[in-house]
Amino acid sequence: MDTLRTTVISACTGALALSLAEGVLPLERFQKQIRLLTAILMMTLILRPLLHLPEAALPVPDIRGDLQTADITERLHEMQESAISDSICDALNNAFREKCIPCKVTGCDLHIDETGSIIINEVTVTGNLLTGRVYLREWLGEDISVREEGVHSE
Repeated sequence: MDTLRTTVISACTGALALSLAEGVLPLERFQKQIRLLTAILMMTLILRPLLHLPEAALPVPDIRGDLQTADITERLHEMQESAISDSICDALNNAFREKCIPCKVTGCDLHIDETGSIIINEVTVTGNLLTGRVYLREWLGEDISVREEGVHSE
């Protein structure tokens, strides 16, 4: 409790002294330097008493939680694939709009291999499937599977 009181008194005294110093000095010319010094002095005044606390008084939280490194890596990989899939769907839909084709890409099933290459397995579309399939195979290659939304096979 004594440390907390010392910290508060130091911070208040420092704030008062720095406010008086800012009032005396010309702010327009040295404003950035005064603000930087104020921030450094305030942090020093607040942290100095706290640094003398025993370790048990300031417990360090365990930020790792239950996730292991493999779980985090797998989750990041899934998020990366999802973001890439969304970007590809947006790009294909923009291309359909530019060509005035009544077709919309609703999903893109892909994976990223060990070399970092993006491999598109299947594209799901709605609308004019026949014209959409022709353009998708032209843009993405002949081996791309194109399926209508709600139908399980091509």
